[in-house]
Amino acid sequence: MSRHTSSPDLTIVIPARKEEKAIIPTLELLRKHVATPHRVIVVNDQNDPNDQTADFVARYAKKRTNVSLIVYTSGRGQSGFSGAILEGIKHVTSGAVVFVMADMCDEPETIDVMYGKLLEGWDVVCASRYMRGGKKVGGPKLQGVLSTLVNDTLSCVTGIPTRDISNSFKLYRREVLESIPRRADMGVEYSMVMILSLYFSGARITEVPTVWHGRTKGSSKFSMQSRFPAYLSVYLWAIGESIKQRIRIW
Repeated sequence: MSRHTSSPDLTIVIPARKEEKAIIPTLELLRKHVATPHRVIVVNDQNDPNDQTADFVARYAKKRTNVSLIVYTSGRGQSGFSGAILEGIKHVTSGAVVFVMADMCDEPETIDVMYGKLLEGWDVVCASRYMRGGKKVGGPKLQGVLSTLVNDTLSCVTGIPTRDISNSFKLYRREVLESIPRRADMGVEYSMVMILSLYFSGARITEVPTVWHGRTKGSSKFSMQSRFPAYLSVYLWAIGESIKQRIRIW
């Protein structure tokens, strides 16, 4: 189900599952701090019958007509994240799309800066925690160390023009998303697949600094132990693809 008014050039898509505590504060932060005219689509994966996120959003959307709710159910055993991303993309036909986490871990003001960059002609604008002016505040220390290591090495090996490949907080020109792999069975590592696939296909990519804050509401869905094999698979694929491309050039 959805509630859409006119279609501004910017759509904010929020994958959300069991985010009852975080979703309304996040929607309020976006309302107060994003100046660019926009609509918001919350994609709720109702794989869990006890999830009340959709109820909270539906009530909120009655007062804020630029907010829409999309409800779907991921396959059994799937994380739901990549499926939610793809479901959100299906409901955007033009303009720009930015993906935001339900706990609003990145600062919403960055979205206006990202959109400004897109208007300059870039296809993808990455919000980077690891470039000059960016910062990561809080969060598990081990996760932070591994994130820095993965991003630094992949940026160096592939040459992709962002130091923050793994952050899901990225803004895309809608038409370039037609070429990304459709994988509804992936977790948050799908963000890496998206940006790397677009880079290897020649998309114009830039980055702007953002400040990331560790979660303060709700509980994290991320588990380093369970997602490590998937991240490793993407990491090795990216290195292999980079080598293939260099061989073709030679």
